[in-house]
Amino acid sequence: MITALWGLAAALALLWPDHISGPFDGVPLDRAVEAVLVGMVVPSLWWFDPGFLRTTRARACIAALLAWKILSSVLFVQDGLCVRFEPARPFAKGAGRVPHSWDLRSDWTAYEPQCSAVMTRSYRDAYEFPVWFFNLPPPSESWPVPADLPPDAVVGIRVHGYVTARRDGMLRFEMGQHITGALSVDGRGVQGDVPVAAGIHNVDFDGTMTGFLWLLLPQWSGDELWDGAIATLHRPSRLDIAVRPWIAWVPTTLAAALVSLWIWSALAAAGTWPMLAWTAGMAVTIGMLRHADKTGLAAWMVVGLAAAAAVPVPPRHRNMRGAFLLVIVPWLAFVLMNGYPDIGRGRLYEWGNDFWMYQRYAYRIVMQGYWLEGGSPTFYFQPFYRWIVGVLHAIFGDSSVGERFWDGFALAAGSMVSFHITRTFAGFRWGVVGAAVPLAVFVLGTAHYLMGFGLGEISSAGLLSIAALCAIRSRRRGWAPAIAAGILATLAFYTRLNNGIMAAGISIFALPLDVRVRDLPHPSAWRRRVAWSTVTAVWSCLAVGLLFFAWRTYHYTGVFSVFYGTQRYIVAVWQPRLALSTILENLATSVGKVLTVNDPPRFDVYALPVMLGALVGLLSLAGVPRLRDLPAAAVLFFWASIASAFVAYGWVYPGRFSIHVLPITGALATCAAARLSMRSHPAAEPVVPVGEHVVDERIE
Repeated sequence: MITALWGLAAALALLWPDHISGPFDGVPLDRAVEAVLVGMVVPSLWWFDPGFLRTTRARACIAALLAWKILSSVLFVQDGLCVRFEPARPFAKGAGRVPHSWDLRSDWTAYEPQCSAVMTRSYRDAYEFPVWFFNLPPPSESWPVPADLPPDAVVGIRVHGYVTARRDGMLRFEMGQHITGALSVDGRGVQGDVPVAAGIHNVDFDGTMTGFLWLLLPQWSGDELWDGAIATLHRPSRLDIAVRPWIAWVPTTLAAALVSLWIWSALAAAGTWPMLAWTAGMAVTIGMLRHADKTGLAAWMVVGLAAAAAVPVPPRHRNMRGAFLLVIVPWLAFVLMNGYPDIGRGRLYEWGNDFWMYQRYAYRIVMQGYWLEGGSPTFYFQPFYRWIVGVLHAIFGDSSVGERFWDGFALAAGSMVSFHITRTFAGFRWGVVGAAVPLAVFVLGTAHYLMGFGLGEISSAGLLSIAALCAIRSRRRGWAPAIAAGILATLAFYTRLNNGIMAAGISIFALPLDVRVRDLPHPSAWRRRVAWSTVTAVWSCLAVGLLFFAWRTYHYTGVFSVFYGTQRYIVAVWQPRLALSTILENLATSVGKVLTVNDPPRFDVYALPVMLGALVGLLSLAGVPRLRDLPAAAVLFFWASIASAFVAYGWVYPGRFSIHVLPITGALATCAAARLSMRSHPAAEPVVPVGEHVVDERIE
């Protein structure tokens, strides 16, 4: 628990917006260095090497960085210029005349902020401007009309602040073709290159944005303003001016020290040189292929991660940390380069579809303060993903790169579930294959476009995967991980209501993984080994979550219901007015969509692991020799994961309905391949305890 708190403190220290602009100035993570290191590397380190947070040097860096953030917010004015947008037309329901951008450095909690955003970098094209509000529906809640969006929209822009120069220089605001306006210095209108004397000067730019060819490049003596002078929101004090030349290095040094020491600690614990060489080689290769837009080749290299099973791995590294190094790190290189071009760049969504709905509700939650309402009184669309999107935008700004990173980590969690189940049954090498299978199905199959697309299925599957790992861990660690499993399962249900049965199925992992399907008819062999605390915690958390959900609906509608206002009655397979033949046809189509990873269902060679895993789950319960030796918990969890397809179906966005089954079907298919390749009963990995004690230290 203490380690987790220090991890949260580290996240807070790195994300807290700093008054001093620099490479590690906190949210929004709109520069490449901080987006990669804070948004991708640090979460990976937190999972891979949490032990570093127990060291004195780690805690000293975290405490010093937190102290600095507090001190800088008191002593120094905010770096940057205030950017204020004023659309010619009302831009959103319940909003004032001035929109918020996803910038927590501005007065983002105000109904009508003084600054839409804080400008600490130049805007070189339209997608770098913090104008995310163009993605919102008009106040009527109808679809946008041409005048609401570029190039027809007309938006006033004002940039103001103070420029402090240590020596005389030339100030210039370079504008794009579709921006017109006037610059004034100390209240005096100027044009072109303006000679400015050393000292503090008030700078204002008032303009109008039309079209979409935008550029705003403040310059000082031929360089960017940020490199040649000090730009602040308010007039700086003498102390502020005196220390600015060197004070900016303090947060950068502290943050860089924390991240560097953590990376060094992780490398020391990583493994042998063959493991590191494999990881580095695959990560660089996959990253370069993806960067070169060779997406197909990069995807096949992800498939090739299964070959990591041939890498020599000492017994002490045959665990989840070893699998993370061999499989997940190269996978994250794929994820990183998939999202890298989006860092610091916004996007305009196609209006009217699901992900546009999530985005607009996320803005209403975070920027307009409707935290409990969640953007609407009822949840026709899946609810919790709105909050996830809002938090990701608060961290990464207007860019959607956070959604790509988040989805990449969620898929990695599923890979680790597949690894753990397979490793427990057939050993580490088969476990590595099992870890690669779900990722391979995703990148090659129909669902590959969903990463960062803006839907909630990957998030729900990721939360369920982490919940499953916590449930397995709770067998030896007791109530804390069991409660965590229950909370995560509840959030997964909130994220996608169709996964409710699967969320309850997390409690299945209270059953030891060494209990085989053939043992199920004999309760005396396993009943006393069930971790009933896990069952109690998961079901209790789900019950409380359902009650809270229903109460929230009652609070806004007067109806005490979990499903009121949702698509429940539209997507239900079993509807009373339908003929039995139609119901059976809908049932077959619904299940087929999940198992073929296609809509409409069709045979897809890339979906073979999913179909084979489902077949294994069926044949195992049917008592087929060898396959009945598979872990009962894994087989039963598969049926919990597929159960929703027998109740409700979906449409649009092919592959979205299969994301949650990729890990468990990948595990079952790999376990079956391992079992069929063995002449005798599978043996546990040497030097690793068997049975219910086969729990990785990354889980323990």
